[in-house]
Amino acid sequence: MTGQLFRVLGAMPLFWPGALLSSVAAGVCARRAARRLGTGPVTAFCLVLALGGIAVTTLLADITLEPNAMRRFGAGTFATDWTLPGPADVAGFDQRGLNVLLFVPLGLAVARARPARRALGLAAAAAVLPFAIEAVQYEVVWLMRAADAQDIADNLCGLLMGLLLGTVTRALGRP
Repeated sequence: MTGQLFRVLGAMPLFWPGALLSSVAAGVCARRAARRLGTGPVTAFCLVLALGGIAVTTLLADITLEPNAMRRFGAGTFATDWTLPGPADVAGFDQRGLNVLLFVPLGLAVARARPARRALGLAAAAAVLPFAIEAVQYEVVWLMRAADAQDIADNLCGLLMGLLLGTVTRALGRP
């Protein structure tokens, strides 16, 4: 499993620099975001880091591809069966599982934001995010990313899992 995860990350050579940049941005913005969201700095840090991680893994160009490989991108696959991924899909660190896991931290951080009205607005924005990502992947061909409706379904599933987990941990009083 771990080998497959590193294979996926190895196909994105800009992942580690992007992750580092996201971590720095989260550290710099955490206190200000915490005040605006009415939450603690750790939750705000996680929210900014989750957004940075999503941007890094979904919107950075794959610079390992040859230029004429770009022809396959932009076509997009907009068919999905909208089935929920099973535990094996998520635990297997395949593309589908990673699409689910990518949005769990965002949902967790959003669910812990306060006041509730602000959290609801953040949840609505987070629900739009997978659609926006796939639209950018479809329209911006030079990113060399393939748009796929199944990714939207998997991202929304991960967001929902994170929202539920965040709601439960908040109700239990866990940080």
